[in-house]
Amino acid sequence: MRIGQTSLVYFGSQFLTSILGFAVTLVLARELGASVLGQYYFVVSIVIWMKILSGQGIQTAAIKRISEGGDRSGYFGAVVLLQGAAFAVVSLVFLAGAKVARTYFDVGLGVSPGVVLGLLAASLFIWTATSALNGMDLVHLGALLSPIDRLFRSIAQVGVALAGLGTVQLLLAGYAVAEVLAGVVGIAMFTVRPTLPSREQVVSVVDYAKFSWFNGIESRAFASMDTIVLGIFVASDLLGIYEIAWNLASILAMFSVAISRSLFPQISRLSEAEGTRAVEGFVDDALAYSGLFVIPGLVGSLVLGESLMRIYGAEFAQGGLILVVLVFARLVYVYESQFTNTLGAVDRPDLAFRVNVVFIGLNLVLNVVLVYRFGWYGAAVATTLSAVAGLVLGYVYLSRLIEVPLPTREVSTQVGAALVMGVVVFAGSETMPGGIPATLTLVSVGAGVYFLALAALSRRFRATVRRNLPIP
Repeated sequence: MRIGQTSLVYFGSQFLTSILGFAVTLVLARELGASVLGQYYFVVSIVIWMKILSGQGIQTAAIKRISEGGDRSGYFGAVVLLQGAAFAVVSLVFLAGAKVARTYFDVGLGVSPGVVLGLLAASLFIWTATSALNGMDLVHLGALLSPIDRLFRSIAQVGVALAGLGTVQLLLAGYAVAEVLAGVVGIAMFTVRPTLPSREQVVSVVDYAKFSWFNGIESRAFASMDTIVLGIFVASDLLGIYEIAWNLASILAMFSVAISRSLFPQISRLSEAEGTRAVEGFVDDALAYSGLFVIPGLVGSLVLGESLMRIYGAEFAQGGLILVVLVFARLVYVYESQFTNTLGAVDRPDLAFRVNVVFIGLNLVLNVVLVYRFGWYGAAVATTLSAVAGLVLGYVYLSRLIEVPLPTREVSTQVGAALVMGVVVFAGSETMPGGIPATLTLVSVGAGVYFLALAALSRRFRATVRRNLPIP
């Protein structure tokens, strides 16, 4: 399967996942309110941080080492053993920390520790299945696990909410069960099975993981550092609104994520076989199309931000400006992530590690300072500034290894097409009545105008579309 087609399959799977998530979040927001959602998102963000700490380095190493070829089964076995050990350690630390927090500070998560650890185990299970498929260069199959997981989760959580049983603990339990079921589906797709690894294979995975684990912390810090800090300083309803805005912004970045996931095993294999500089063409493609959806999304959020947020309820409309800032942060980050993704794929996780250390430190400091001073607007600005710092540093390190291509012409064309779209959408918003149907109509019209304008302006885009059509 061509890389472009793999990216489209991945994107389509993630888009379907987001549509399901959008629908479910809409139901939960209307049935349970912003306060319950805020508490739910807070607990989930804690679990995700635990997952990152216990699994990120191992999972990234799984993709890298399995994708290189050789004894894939042995490397897969090393990943399974190391992941089990990491889960045990993190679980013990969590239980001890939870006890101390309750005993000495009267602080708790409001849910059973067993539910939290069950969700953590389920998340690591499906993550291992997905990473293994990606390492086997079956990214398109691994991508299918996400909508399957979301479908199962949607059924469970919506059922709980409509039955009037919408507690945070039951929402989390539905989350965990869905991930286990989706992980089982992933196992059925394996072409490689884990075997007992050699000592050298375990050491090889650890050597890569000791740097790459911080990459996940960087991406998670970008996604939820602000959530945790906001959970300390602001009310649950504002946190719930902020998370809705973040989820909308994240939808726009899915295609960039699809590009990263599709290219990683390809870059890994090519750099191993032909050297680092051979991957420059892949980097050019990644940078040319990372902003394909985020650039028009930024323009669209400037025009329709409050209307989009109002879909979730009247109280969510105040998050319109937050949405704009978060979409801009996402735009910066999609380019930064391509740099760190390439560094990891060419077996330089140490350089990606340095970028991530700077990003994490700056993100934490800025979030605490700016949230304390400016509230949720400070969180959005802190996230943006951290992404800018990571972008600059990532470019500097990657440029030491290869001649980093900068496809300014293609990006400028996307900006031009987005501005055309913005004019059309703004004109429509001034003439059409308000309401959800009008907002969704404007979004659809805007998307159509953008891609038509881009096809008219960009020869490269037209060629890329033709090359990846599923016909000879």
